[in-house]
Amino acid sequence: MEVTLVQQNGAVTVPVSFLRLQTGLSAAGILEWESPCREVSPQNGDMVRLGDAFQGYVFRSEDTGRSKRAVCYDQVKYLLYRDTREFTGKTAAEILREIIRERELAAGEIAETGVALPSYLCENRTLLAMVQGALEETRKASGREYVLFDRCGALCLQNVENTAAGVLLCGENQIASYRQSADIDGDTYTRFKLLQEDRRSGFRRVTEAENAENRKKWGVLQYFERVDHSWNAAQVNARLESLRKSCGGERRTLEMEGLGDMACLAGRTVLCRLPEETAERRYLIEESVISGQGDALRMRLKLREV
Repeated sequence: MEVTLVQQNGAVTVPVSFLRLQTGLSAAGILEWESPCREVSPQNGDMVRLGDAFQGYVFRSEDTGRSKRAVCYDQVKYLLYRDTREFTGKTAAEILREIIRERELAAGEIAETGVALPSYLCENRTLLAMVQGALEETRKASGREYVLFDRCGALCLQNVENTAAGVLLCGENQIASYRQSADIDGDTYTRFKLLQEDRRSGFRRVTEAENAENRKKWGVLQYFERVDHSWNAAQVNARLESLRKSCGGERRTLEMEGLGDMACLAGRTVLCRLPEETAERRYLIEESVISGQGDALRMRLKLREV
């Protein structure tokens, strides 16, 4: 097992005795590695690559006297710094592109999200939170979910439908242990209520929709939102329908441990068949930790059914 260390005097292949790669949808990717090679000396700012799984930069280096160690972050790290910004009439994709240009980052494939936010003010928030907030507004408006991730040195934004890793997880090696759950706590609602109001003119209108079947099972779990008073009936109904689609069901999650696979990174979708099931289900990887020594890699995943 090895990584590539890129310094001012060129690139060198470094054998590693241990590595740990952690990725998540709300955090920067982190690669920690240790090498017995005394000839290398990682410096803060050096670029590091791990095959097709990771590219980032050294943010901490250590010398234990017996080995060299480094902690590296991918480009999402540069989105974790705070700012205050206001965006007008821009889509989430346009907001992301603007931030990437300003921070001089590398962009990969950025899907068009298609929903322009009339006015979007972000005060003292991280750049990542700004983008994720815009993506959440896009999901509520369109029912489409997008994920942001660093694909080996390029920031990408893709529709969840287009993030397949091409991996089927099944069997005792790939799924050594697991825990699955279904919950309605948080982002699940049975009734949706939208308020349009213009206090200057006295205009006020409430539009509601509900899932009667789920309300009978779970009670009234109400979503409330103020929307622009200028929206017509078609726009309001479209918002209600997208909310019902994206927020109207149970949240099914799976935590599992098994044999490590470098294709199983956060932001990608995989197929999974549990021992007692006969059919595969599709899951989005929300968190992934792959670690080990030599070729004996293990992984721990947190997934959500999509």
